[in-house]
Amino acid sequence: MQEELFHTEYTTETFVQVLIPLAIPKPLTYYVPENLIKDIKFGQRVEVPFGKTKLYSAVVIRVVNSKPEGVKIRPIISIIDEKPIITTEQVKLWEWISDYYCCTMGEVLQAALPANLKLSSETVLVLSPLFDEDYDGLTDKEFMITEALSIQNEISIDNIRKILSQKTVYPIINSLIEKRIVYLKAEMKEKYKPKKIGCVRFAEKYVTDPESLHEAFDLCSKSSRQTEALMGYIVLSKDKPFVQKTELYKKANVDSSVLNAMQKKGIFEIYEREISRLGTYEDDIQDMFTLDEQQIRALSEIKTHFETKNTVLLHGVTGSGKTRVYIDLIEEAIKNGEQVLYLLPEVALTAQIISRLQKVFGDEIATYHHKLNNHERVEVWNAVSEGKSVVLGPRSAMFLPYRNLKWVIIDEEHDSSFKQNDPAPRYHGRDAAIYMAYVYGAKTLLGTATPALETYYNAKKGKYGLVNMPKRYGDIAMPEISVVDAKTEKQQRKLQSHFTTQLLDTMGKVLERGEQIILFQNRRGYAPALRCQSCAWTQECKHCDVTLTYHKFKHNLQCHYCGYQAPLTKLCPNCGDIDLRLQGFGTEKIEDELKIYLPDAKIARMDYDTVRSKNAHSKLINDFEEKRIDILVGTQMVTKGLDFENVSLVGIISADQLLRFPDFRASERGFQLMTQVAGRAGRKKKQGRVLIQAMDVAHPVLREVIDNDYQEFYAREIMERNAFKYPPYARLIKLQLKHKKADVLNHGAKIFGDYLVTALGKRVQGPAVPHVGRVRNYYILDFMIKLEMDMNVVNHAKRVIRESIVKLSQEAGYTTIRVNVDVDPV
Repeated sequence: MQEELFHTEYTTETFVQVLIPLAIPKPLTYYVPENLIKDIKFGQRVEVPFGKTKLYSAVVIRVVNSKPEGVKIRPIISIIDEKPIITTEQVKLWEWISDYYCCTMGEVLQAALPANLKLSSETVLVLSPLFDEDYDGLTDKEFMITEALSIQNEISIDNIRKILSQKTVYPIINSLIEKRIVYLKAEMKEKYKPKKIGCVRFAEKYVTDPESLHEAFDLCSKSSRQTEALMGYIVLSKDKPFVQKTELYKKANVDSSVLNAMQKKGIFEIYEREISRLGTYEDDIQDMFTLDEQQIRALSEIKTHFETKNTVLLHGVTGSGKTRVYIDLIEEAIKNGEQVLYLLPEVALTAQIISRLQKVFGDEIATYHHKLNNHERVEVWNAVSEGKSVVLGPRSAMFLPYRNLKWVIIDEEHDSSFKQNDPAPRYHGRDAAIYMAYVYGAKTLLGTATPALETYYNAKKGKYGLVNMPKRYGDIAMPEISVVDAKTEKQQRKLQSHFTTQLLDTMGKVLERGEQIILFQNRRGYAPALRCQSCAWTQECKHCDVTLTYHKFKHNLQCHYCGYQAPLTKLCPNCGDIDLRLQGFGTEKIEDELKIYLPDAKIARMDYDTVRSKNAHSKLINDFEEKRIDILVGTQMVTKGLDFENVSLVGIISADQLLRFPDFRASERGFQLMTQVAGRAGRKKKQGRVLIQAMDVAHPVLREVIDNDYQEFYAREIMERNAFKYPPYARLIKLQLKHKKADVLNHGAKIFGDYLVTALGKRVQGPAVPHVGRVRNYYILDFMIKLEMDMNVVNHAKRVIRESIVKLSQEAGYTTIRVNVDVDPV
């Protein structure tokens, strides 16, 4: 047999550029084997080799006919999807985020795709707990994998290749995931369960023989409540395919004990019905209340601005009815077969807003956020790709594959939660969404009562349109705001724990009237420090340079940075003294002490500790709305977008903590938080009241909050920003270097700083130890680069940063220093 004279590397001239979810500087190129050329398309996932042994699912972003010179090209192994799962607009957005925020496209892909769309050879699969051993409809290879999983608890994709004796397995695994027979192991930690609702139906006897219904009435004759339930069920069942228990409770004014008694009599069957995670809205669709004169004017001005501008700021006071304006725009888009993205700063806000929107639009609404499990996220991803009308969610919702986007509505646009901190990409959801709307040819509406200074500056300069809504809906008065002098009360020994007498007296009167209260304290936990009164020792985290916070519920000390926990010690380990005291206060302590001063009040707490589970936040809001809670104590969560008609008093426990933070944005954040939380008072029926406790009652921000004077606040603050050259008069890029050895970090930061200063000069500040200098055993040093508002200068600085990171990684002894780039830090 004649030997091959030359090795032929490629048999085709078709190549693909792909992204894999890793921090790789640029897309990778692979060639397409001849048998796959006819099926390869932009936007599909393909199985590719990477490194010596690993395989990944990669996304095709380009199909080309040329290859990079001097690089060995490997073939793709298989095509996973029949149809593209992404759009060209998504790729343009990813490229912009990668370039603007100085990260790799692989890191953007990692943030953008749901986990079920990202597979690697290290991925571990487990059998679904819902699998009922029904193998019908499975191919032979799917059957082999399923059978192996029924014997073993988990199998890696590498081992699946061995079971099937073939290299190409991703399409088979993808099919099993879509059929919900297998799950990714990581997802099982989320304890996925199908969504179910409690329902009621007639027992079989009354279904097959409706004439016997009189017997059911006879059985209920001695109980008027059971008779009401029976009649209520008959009315509901005429119009609905199934009757929910909650609907019947409401219709007949009964509770579970009535239905249980009727089940025992053989009248009803109570069962659970599984519904789609996207949900179906079963209630009647409601007409919204009519637009008032201010809202009609605002809508007209918004549309006029959109004729010449891509972005409009809707500056409306709290309670002015901005959401009603959004609803009108959404309604218009739905009628025209277009899509709307409604962004909120965090998941916590979605519960109440989704309820309001569903009452108007029913099943047209979908939510997308990190608390959905991987299957739910893929469901929403596919629904949006097929034209789902409205998507509501935090910043991650902008990564979905929209097809016909009309509006991007960004509510509470000022909120710092729109900024991603870790890991990369460290993008700002508001700014990225504005660019995303531009890519899709859509328009962006920014809504808030307290605009970010940069946003308002852009509006005043004419870059954005500006529409004002200065009055509350229904001409309800803005809340009466007062500052209570906590310092004087402390000196006069009138302060009761952390409450002034005025706050406690007012709370008592409000509760007597049957009204509700919100208390805001921007720190969770019971007490932020355990301190020895003799030697000033404090209990610190062993992994981070912070004091541990005491949590009374768990009776331990916790680190809010790394999660480290320690028991409460009784002796000072430094001097042996027993006089250890908890200092400071958080939401948990306020909740605890309120029970002493207001023993009859029903008190609940809303912070990170109480809303960790998927439905905890919704339950809290529901209980507060239905007046099962009198006083709601919370962190920033209670300041954002919530709407409760019976809240007449809002108390801000410590304004000084907000205003004394060492950050040039401290005044801005303090004004925003206090104004927003004050806006929760008196939104529906009558004027509310706000009490702000402060030691420094002369701070100018407090006067601006009392007068609800954003213009005065903006004028004073923008003058200071201009004088000291902070945004919007300068651009900031923060660089954070991390290493587990302080000496290595110190020397590496000196070398890195020299690179930067050589190219950028006095624009570079640092290195400096940040407020928290060690987190999770990594020492930290920060650089801040302050740049002129010139895109050429900014782009040059980003090139220098990238080059400096590469140079540092090539220096012997400093390759393990991590450098994080944060463009436009907040």
